[in-house]
Formats: sequence, structure tokens, C-alpha cells
Amino acid sequence: MPEVAITYCVPCRYQQKAIQDADAILKQFGQRITDLRLVPGDHGVYDVHLDGNLIFSLDRAEHFPESSELIEAIRARMPAAEM
Repeated sequence: MPEVAITYCVPCRYQQKAIQDADAILKQFGQRITDLRLVPGDHGVYDVHLDGNLIFSLDRAEHFPESSELIEAIRARMPAAEM
């Protein structure tokens, strides 16, 4: 089962956004993921990884993700057996 990690910038106060996205992911995928981690970072980071693969980067996208955007990205990469 997949693992999700959200790395967020502590000095930028992105923690609340990370918590909101984590909540949305847990509501959608529940027990179909093995781990959901919030990883404190700095330098403006807001990255989301699925099984170690980057699926969203604030730096690349130049905007924060909508929770639905993250859910769709996870769904698209989740093995069919997990769905």
C-alpha cells in the first residue's frame, strides 16, 4: 500500500495547509495508504510525495494545490488493486 509524505515550510507557516491536505487525503483513501507523514521543512517548501515519488511541488507549480488536485494525483498513481 502506498505512503504519502507532505513536506511543508515551518517558518512560512504552511503547517495548517499541510494538515488540511492530510485530512482530505485520509478521508478519501482511509486505510488504503500505509502511512501519511507531515515532514517539517524550510525555504518555502511544500512538496507531496507518494511512495517517494514527487507528485506535487509548490516550487514547480507556483501555486498551492487544491486538496482535490492532490487526491486526483494520488488516485492516478495508486495501483488498481488498492482502489
